[in-house]
This record gives sequence, structure tokens and C-alpha cells, in this order.
Amino acid sequence: MADRLRGWIDRLLRYLMEFSAVIVFAFVITGAFEMFFKPWWLELRGFLRLWWLTLIGTIVVLLIGFGLFFFKKYYQKVYGLAEIGFALAVGWASVMKVQLTNDVASWASVIASAYLVVRGLSNYDEGKRRKTS
Repeated sequence: MADRLRGWIDRLLRYLMEFSAVIVFAFVITGAFEMFFKPWWLELRGFLRLWWLTLIGTIVVLLIGFGLFFFKKYYQKVYGLAEIGFALAVGWASVMKVQLTNDVASWASVIASAYLVVRGLSNYDEGKRRKTS
């Protein structure tokens, strides 16, 4: 009985540590994004309207997507944790935007961030099961 309780407590502590790391990751990503892009946002908006830059950006997004696909394929548990962290960062920004604009698109992004959390939890769970089996 004591070993079973100790095993349960160890698992609970491990999950709490992993999810705490995800929350810290989300805050770091949000802060880094704001610090990096805020000073240049007006210049970037004008630059992003160029058609060739849009094409290059779309190709970069596609390549990142392929890279994330292979990362998920081999490290699904870590991918799920990163997905939860990204969802928290998106959720943070979305809630801030809802407070400013209160429009339907902002509320949709809040709901989308909740969906990303569910996807992250699913990927985490599948990766954990795959590793144990």
C-alpha cells in the first residue's frame, strides 16, 4: 500500500513539474515575442504587404510545419507539452485582445486556444502511452 501511494505521489509530482515547465515556457514565449516584435511592429506591417515576402513567409511556414510534424512523430510527449505552452501564450494574447476590442474574432481565438490545450493534452497522453508500451 505504501509503495502504491509513493508511486502515485511520484507521478503526481512529475506531472506538476512538467506542466509548471509548460507554464514558464508560455510566459517566456509571450514575453520574448512582445520584446522582439514590438519595437519594429510598424515597420514590419509595411514590409509584410510585399507579395514576394508573403510567398517566402508561406514557404517558411510550410517548412516549419514539416519540421514540427517530424518532431511530433518522434517526440510526441514533448510536442504535446510545447503545444500546451503555445496554447497558453496564444490564450494570454487572446484574452488581452478581448479586453481591448471585445469582438467575435477575439473570442474565437480564445476558444481556439482552449482547443489547442486539448490537442496538447491528447498528444502528451498519446506520447506517454506510446513510450510505456
